[in-house]
Amino acid sequence: MPLPGIGVAPAAGSLYTELTSVTRRAFVPRLFVQLYFGTPSLFYMLGNAQRAAGGLNHLSIPVQANSMVQGQFVGYGGGFNSPVITPGIQNAQFNLCYWVVPVPLPFGETVIQATDREISLLKARMNDVYAVTRQNMGRLQFTNNSANPLLPDSYQGAFDNGTNFATYGGISRTATPNFQGQYINMAAGTYSSPYSVNINGFNRKAMAVLLSQITNNAGGEAPTFVVMNPGDYATLNTDFQGTENTYLDPNASYVNAMGAAVRTSFPNLVVSGVPIFADYFVPAGSAFVVNTKYTSFYLSEDAAFDFSGFYSLVPLGQIGQQGVVVVGYDLVCAKPVSGAWVYNIGGAAF
Repeated sequence: MPLPGIGVAPAAGSLYTELTSVTRRAFVPRLFVQLYFGTPSLFYMLGNAQRAAGGLNHLSIPVQANSMVQGQFVGYGGGFNSPVITPGIQNAQFNLCYWVVPVPLPFGETVIQATDREISLLKARMNDVYAVTRQNMGRLQFTNNSANPLLPDSYQGAFDNGTNFATYGGISRTATPNFQGQYINMAAGTYSSPYSVNINGFNRKAMAVLLSQITNNAGGEAPTFVVMNPGDYATLNTDFQGTENTYLDPNASYVNAMGAAVRTSFPNLVVSGVPIFADYFVPAGSAFVVNTKYTSFYLSEDAAFDFSGFYSLVPLGQIGQQGVVVVGYDLVCAKPVSGAWVYNIGGAAF
């Protein structure tokens, strides 16, 4: 709406009405979106996504959770027990979930915006399809989605030890303990006494101990990255800031030269060789430790952000068109012990 009585514009009345009738409003021909958040972990995982196709279970991953042979020491005579056939392999099975976004194209919009448009509503709507999809996928990575079978799996299900997700991929974590992830409480044990992570948040020493513990429990394989809530990340970041060094150039001016700014703080951190970064969608007080050797996004090769095209609504008695964007995907971990779900972190900076 036009704003009367501000700046040089006259107050509301006949003069202002006349001006609005004969004067075109100044207009910035760009759309500035006021919502949505970045999700670096989703960007990383989608960049390394694997393909999935059809089948009753779109993803069937053979996993070995028990030893299949037995060894023994022998004496001078070399005798040994006959081998026993021990089954140790079973399938972890997952189904892709399908996310759809219908896109309308009304008749009136087509006619009115055919010419003389400043912002294309159709283009804005198609951009919003991607944004809405990305936000949904980013959020569902870190939530408990088990109550709705239409939703994808998440890091919580992947790295739980059976406390919250008794089964994963159709495998019972009680019957198969080696298929449990690392579910680590920061309010108990080592971290609640000398480091007080549950009260003060992470510092470098506590994070280094945690990563060593996770690596040890994973059989010696270090994780690929850690993702935290921005508030928890900021607390860890402050522990690094006290060790910064700035090397000054005696010939440079740090007062008058705009290009000679001194940089401080860090967009990501590295502890024990493992990068750590923040993601808005991680719940406050939690962190997820991921090994991408075993954890991947899987995208359907038949529905990887595919658009159907626009189809006429005339058969339904309406002049207009609509289309739909479809994404089939799931977040799957083939070795839950390779990562961790860390909870009860305290001391968030905000």
